[in-house]
Amino acid sequence: MSSVARALRVLALVLDRPEIRVDALAADIGLPVSTVYRYLRELREAGFVSDFDGAYRPGPRFDGGESAAVQRARLRGLARPQLERLAGGSGETALLTVRTHTYALCLDQVESHHPMRMAFRVGQTLPLYAGASTRVLLAYAPDEIVQAVLDDLGPVTPATPSAEDLPRRLRAIRAGGVATSRSEFVDGAIAIAVPVLSRGECVCALALAAPEQRASAGWQRHAKQLLTEARHGLETLL
Repeated sequence: MSSVARALRVLALVLDRPEIRVDALAADIGLPVSTVYRYLRELREAGFVSDFDGAYRPGPRFDGGESAAVQRARLRGLARPQLERLAGGSGETALLTVRTHTYALCLDQVESHHPMRMAFRVGQTLPLYAGASTRVLLAYAPDEIVQAVLDDLGPVTPATPSAEDLPRRLRAIRAGGVATSRSEFVDGAIAIAVPVLSRGECVCALALAAPEQRASAGWQRHAKQLLTEARHGLETLL
């Protein structure tokens, strides 16, 4: 990434959370802490971020800049019961993801009770093109976001869709209303996801993720049914 792209990524991550510390920013972006500090210092001096005891928040240039974080906190509260039902009904990890620019954000999750399970870190940023829980967000994103992702697509695993194949998969998601992935982001993982729509826009995605050895054809059919019910429930609340 260029220097400008890195600075914008730092700013985007600050805007997407109520607050975030520099070590978490550095881990998400994959840059040294010293480099992230430099970008934060410049953004703070320009009024784009503020520092509260080592935690960074949107700065004074954003009138009501925390509104996105407040909305996501509300979404997380509304979706939590659905995540708990999904995890309880399937026995596997349930995820809530949202799109932030050209990345996805794991907003919440309820982990499987199995010792071996699929799980992410809440607040973790993920590529939009690898894995069902994120690709379903890309399928409903504006054309300029899709093109930006295609221009910067790199394989995460050997099963990650290529730039040539990704548009076809996005069309299939819009046609069928569901996404399925196998070993695209994590080897040996199967995920199924559905979009949650409000006023014609994709607000978030609900997903179930399981190790391949437990994700039988029967489990996948049951997971799709559970996800469809959870989607309708959350859309009604929204």
